[in-house]
Amino acid sequence: MHEVKSIQDLLNQIGRDEILLPEFQRGYVWNRTQVRGLMQSLYRKHPTGHLLVWRTYKPSLVRGGEAARDGHSLLLLDGQQRLTTLYVLFNGKAPRFYEGESLFFDLHFNLQTEEFRFWQKSRMENNPAWVGVHEFLREGLNALLERLDQLDGQRRTIIQQNLARLSRLDMVRDYTYTVDQVSGDNYRVEEVVEIFNRVNSKGTPLKKADLALAHVCTIWPEARAELRAFASGTKERGFDVDLNFLVRCLAGVATSSVLLEGSFLKTPAGVLQAAWKMMQPAFEHLVSVLRHEAFIGGLDDLPTNYVLVPATIYLARQGGQFPTDAVRRRFIRWIHLAGLWARYSGSAETKLQQDVALVAGQDIDPTHELEAAILRERGRVILEEGDLDRARIDSAVARLSRVVARHRDARDWFTGVRIYDAVGGKSLGEERHYIFPRKVLEQFGFGDTTRINAVANRALLGQRAPREYRGASPTEYLPEVAENQPGALRAQSVPMDRTLWKPEHFLDFLAARRRLLAQAMNEFIAGWVPEAKRDPRDEQGVRALLAAGESGSLEFKSSLRWDRRVEQVNKAIEHMVVKTLAAFLNATGGTLLIGVDDGGIPVGLAADYGTFKKKDRDGFESHLQAILVRDLGESAASSFLTVNFHAIDGSDICQVTVERSDHPIYVEYQNDAIFYLRVGNGTRALPVDEAVKYVGQRWGKTA
Repeated sequence: MHEVKSIQDLLNQIGRDEILLPEFQRGYVWNRTQVRGLMQSLYRKHPTGHLLVWRTYKPSLVRGGEAARDGHSLLLLDGQQRLTTLYVLFNGKAPRFYEGESLFFDLHFNLQTEEFRFWQKSRMENNPAWVGVHEFLREGLNALLERLDQLDGQRRTIIQQNLARLSRLDMVRDYTYTVDQVSGDNYRVEEVVEIFNRVNSKGTPLKKADLALAHVCTIWPEARAELRAFASGTKERGFDVDLNFLVRCLAGVATSSVLLEGSFLKTPAGVLQAAWKMMQPAFEHLVSVLRHEAFIGGLDDLPTNYVLVPATIYLARQGGQFPTDAVRRRFIRWIHLAGLWARYSGSAETKLQQDVALVAGQDIDPTHELEAAILRERGRVILEEGDLDRARIDSAVARLSRVVARHRDARDWFTGVRIYDAVGGKSLGEERHYIFPRKVLEQFGFGDTTRINAVANRALLGQRAPREYRGASPTEYLPEVAENQPGALRAQSVPMDRTLWKPEHFLDFLAARRRLLAQAMNEFIAGWVPEAKRDPRDEQGVRALLAAGESGSLEFKSSLRWDRRVEQVNKAIEHMVVKTLAAFLNATGGTLLIGVDDGGIPVGLAADYGTFKKKDRDGFESHLQAILVRDLGESAASSFLTVNFHAIDGSDICQVTVERSDHPIYVEYQNDAIFYLRVGNGTRALPVDEAVKYVGQRWGKTA
């Protein structure tokens, strides 16, 4: 059955609540281009499709009104986006059944060119040819003509000259649609949804979550309102979760499954309501933990909200709180890993159900198995420099780099204001600053926009950089930042080698910063392992270094000062450590592992510990730092060297990570100043003439 109705008649029916929206319909999602396109087609009398309604005498769950109880209801199946748009255009407000994305109230029509455009001040403000479509359609042509004499002369003239076009615009209200009807009271909601999906094949079909929500609302009429109210509250705290997310979590709490079929569609209302009461405090607690402890200020810091589903379901089943501090920390770690390694990028629903089955089981700490699933799929959980190559600011690694910068107490480079308030749990700045501005790089002939826009060339600021710095070379402004805001550059993993701040070394800068960013992110994630098991670079990453063997950027030393051959302290061994680090500093950086023999076998630091007054890691690190300051200088020791410890197979290992230095490093030894350089897999002392030549080429100055 079908009938033909004008737009004006249809809008009147909506205003009288005769046309309603079934609960399973999604919200309004059209954008400006679609709104303008519809109006252009109507004005030109082009076909714009037909409408489909479900005519039923049964009381049906609807939005924006009540279904008729003593007559039929017309539930709109296909045409919601068009009729919502038209209702807004003609009435200047949303229909009662509206929910969803933004509405648009500033469409204009040019009487001379017949263009439809949204408001542009520079184009329209002083041009009387532009007419507001909303105002004109609400008023109508006759009412406009009645007040024509009140208009200024130029506008009145343009209207009089283009009355035919205004009349055509006014006649849009008489444009007719064919309205097809699905009639009968024997249709189930599922069948009607299938009909909707078939006729709406060019649009976005309803998903299982939409149907699941329709089922929930059928047996629990207040569900949609409660879920929306809760989502509104979380949105204010940066976690703008949609109803589909909440339905997934609700299903997981109620049935231990997020597949939204089978047992879930048979779940009684009472069970769903009980699950909802458990789920709300669980998600609220998770949001609090993420904002105040994990430096995740909102969903924008996560590639997908799916990573929050397992944790929410786990918390709901644990009474809304993590049972121990260790479990809480490991869940934070897993959320970061799941986002970083795209746990739900493919076969998302299947993998999500696998993870939900783990958190819904009997294991009080399922994070071990959750993380193992990522490791099985990806083969590793340690970031490498290459993972950041060409990564843009909307990538998973870029999101994590922002979180890590907050954790490292990053501050605005020009104001000194922190970019994240951990107490308030919110970001204080998300300005993505170009370290090397495009114009500076283009002057040196570099136009690779992918490299220019890469995350390695971006830094977080609290607000836009002052004008004088936006187009400046890093060599001009980074030294000032380093002086005025101590630690601000290192907090965002900026290489401190000032030669890399030159535009001609842009690619070297990117490579160095990628390494530092990867290291910082690895350390951040590893830091969430409970204290007794914490490892700043993660055991897997250290084992990978041991397996790789010595190279131009990696060397092993069995001890810092203990001579295992003669079983006593030997300061010559300390010098060997110093010259290796100096060689890395003078080359391109590298890693030194102390407590590892030449074959990559951990031998530990116990012998070294025994030589110190404080016989542990603290005593070792204090002595090492004293040596480094004495022999390499305080600047190099504090700016380019990072010391971490690991426990591998019961043996402590000291890892010294070395950045490339921004100035030549000489080592005083037996009254000589020696310049060491990493050459191949070894360390070489350069003769004076070679050192002078290398320093001149590398740093542009003499030895």
